[in-house]
Amino acid sequence: MRKVAVLLIAGALSLGLAIPAHAADPVTPAPSASVTATPAPVTSSPTLTTRLAVESTYAQGQGKATDKHGVAQSLYTGKWYSKKAERKRRCIVRKETGGNYNSVSSNGRYRGAYQMSRSLAVGASWMMQPEVKKEFGAQAAATVAKLRKVPTQKWNRYWQDRAFWTIWRNGHGRSHWHVRGC
Repeated sequence: MRKVAVLLIAGALSLGLAIPAHAADPVTPAPSASVTATPAPVTSSPTLTTRLAVESTYAQGQGKATDKHGVAQSLYTGKWYSKKAERKRRCIVRKETGGNYNSVSSNGRYRGAYQMSRSLAVGASWMMQPEVKKEFGAQAAATVAKLRKVPTQKWNRYWQDRAFWTIWRNGHGRSHWHVRGC
């Protein structure tokens, strides 16, 4: 049944149909600005189409993206994701916040599961925007722009995971996390 749902979502997205956004998520765009994937090229692989369909629902704050507690598999698995570094990412989340995506440091300076400063989170949103536009279109890129006005701990799990991987960039951004034992 789950595979059928993913295929239906992928089909709807490839036709350019919007999938309704989850109303309770403060980072989710209004229904008129739903995150949708641009129609997939004919040469698109089924794996890419499925990933984009699944990630589109997460970007809207649906499914696993609503769970903001616990250390789990990254919801973002795109260009900057590294299966090899996934264990390190989980360790960082565990040590920083115990998997609390709503976390705010005692001084209020660091927020979210990855304890990003405001400037780092805003910078990540600028870095994510071109890739999001390419994958999901202009409306989704506008959603990323809106993230800049929202405190990081209010971003859903997907956007926080995506920001981490965008900053991490194959280990080049590891200096942002000085976590012992990871």
